[in-house]
Amino acid sequence: MQFEVYDEQLTLRGSFDSIYDLEKFVDGIREDRGDRYPNTPRLSPFDYMKYIGWFWECKENVPVDKVSQERP
Repeated sequence: MQFEVYDEQLTLRGSFDSIYDLEKFVDGIREDRGDRYPNTPRLSPFDYMKYIGWFWECKENVPVDKVSQERP
């Protein structure tokens, strides 16, 4: 799985191979914005992205040639 994070302007801000890498990235964004607990609610990385108007997508890491080989 590939996790892609986009800001409110639809700009790709990062692409991550694991949820843990995505979480570390979002924690950095949270720190940069000064949104530290207990001054702001404690949120999961996904809830925090929603809170600031960002979003994420999951994409499969399957090469196109492998997909075409699996078809009958």
